[in-house]
Amino acid sequence: MLPLRDLHSPKRPPLITRLLIALNVGVFLYQCVDWFMGGKGELITALGVRPLCYFHPAACGINIKAHSELLWEPLLASLFLHGGVLHLAFNMLFLWVFGPGVEERLGRWRFALFYLICGIAASLAHVVTHAHSSIPSIGASGAIAGVLGLYLILLPRSWILTYFPPIFLFPVPAPLFLVAWILLQVVSGFTHLPGLLPSHAHSDIAWMAHIGGFAIGVIMGWSINPRRKAKSRRSVRA
Repeated sequence: MLPLRDLHSPKRPPLITRLLIALNVGVFLYQCVDWFMGGKGELITALGVRPLCYFHPAACGINIKAHSELLWEPLLASLFLHGGVLHLAFNMLFLWVFGPGVEERLGRWRFALFYLICGIAASLAHVVTHAHSSIPSIGASGAIAGVLGLYLILLPRSWILTYFPPIFLFPVPAPLFLVAWILLQVVSGFTHLPGLLPSHAHSDIAWMAHIGGFAIGVIMGWSINPRRKAKSRRSVRA
């Protein structure tokens, strides 16, 4: 199922959402030029998050005392790298659908900060759960998962116009869509989690980053949700 449009229309242009999409597309175009000029993925290797490097820097050729930035820069830079057109397209579709509503509720600059925090937290979730992996993890999906988690808390009455292949198209309550989405991530994530099952299949998708980002979004949503605070004040008065 694919989200096509949020039926809740924001009252002002989602400038940060548009800027983030433009940045992601711009960086991907740069990646394409690099590949066209003969690059062999050095950019992804250098700026992707490689979990093994955080536990054994020497195994990645990193002198932690001299170049600690080689560990921390990828946590931010990797959020704007993508592995292909479909990877970019699906991520930007979800950001385009769910980003504006969250941006309107948080405000532009708080939304930008929230997005980056969720992305970094999602990458760390992947690092912790895949400690022995040296495969670079890239993409905006962890940050966008945080946006989805916050959307679930702040806009529970919204509806999402959703496409169900091959031909079905109809509105779905946002909570139903998002709960179905996170359940898919959880099932897939734990199926592919190293060491959990006797024989886990390798996946090119950082499922645990999705779960971690979504969890951060939900937690932050509960902490700032005006409805929850209003109920709390009424309880105290009672």
